[in-house]
Amino acid sequence: MGSTNKAFGMIGVLVALMLLSQAVSVIPAGMTGVIFSLNGGVQKKPLKEGFHLVMPFIQELIIYDTRITTYSFTRAESSQRISGPVSAKTRDGQTVDLEFSIITQMLQDRTPEVYQVLRTDYLPVIRAKAGKVMQEVAARHVADALYTEETRQAVASEVYENLAESLELSGFKLYDVLLRRIGFSEEYIGAIENKQIALQKAQLAQIRKQIALKEKTIEIIKGDAKARVVEIKGRAIATNPQVAELEYLEAVEKNPKNIPVIMGLKGNNFVNIDKIMGTGN
Repeated sequence: MGSTNKAFGMIGVLVALMLLSQAVSVIPAGMTGVIFSLNGGVQKKPLKEGFHLVMPFIQELIIYDTRITTYSFTRAESSQRISGPVSAKTRDGQTVDLEFSIITQMLQDRTPEVYQVLRTDYLPVIRAKAGKVMQEVAARHVADALYTEETRQAVASEVYENLAESLELSGFKLYDVLLRRIGFSEEYIGAIENKQIALQKAQLAQIRKQIALKEKTIEIIKGDAKARVVEIKGRAIATNPQVAELEYLEAVEKNPKNIPVIMGLKGNNFVNIDKIMGTGN
């Protein structure tokens, strides 16, 4: 009888140790625990990282990742990818594929609420909210504008403002939205390239026109300057024939084979060749 009691006692100790080992749960760093009890429902106070006692068969521990996390909507395979690009219509009816990432975090003090509403399957909610907001924002812009860096930044900012509020309602904090790539159809890209080529040609033609106008202005100025020089020389010769004689000598020195005939302003003052050559009296 005594040996039987001892055996039952040992069994009881073993069962107690097994229950105790099952009752001790560890919440890793960066995680948060939520307790669901059969007799009390979801406990309002979340459990932080560390060791915790959970009553086996009566309580259940649900662990959430409450670290800052990046979720990507992209074609590229990665650990951060939760969806492919979001397809959207622009204001002018063009279809674009938007690849982007959101940086978010489940709020630790909201984890009991997350469990009550979403249980553990919250990624589809994040996908749906982010995709819907991105489509709404893209619909406010024309496709041409999405080519510019300024508009892309504006789109990311608008998505952040609208998505932050939506995620907050579900227990998540949004830190940033990164618009990584906007894909256009091949036909639309071809049309844009042709448009840019035409614009560049028009700009080049305008530049050439401006250069021609400037060259024309320079030639007019040069012509006016030459006419002014001739007028000044004519007056000088009319006033003092020695000016013509001096000019004649300079011309002869430069080119003896081409002796010029220099006249005054009205053509009635001739150079005294004999005087210049020293043969006259």
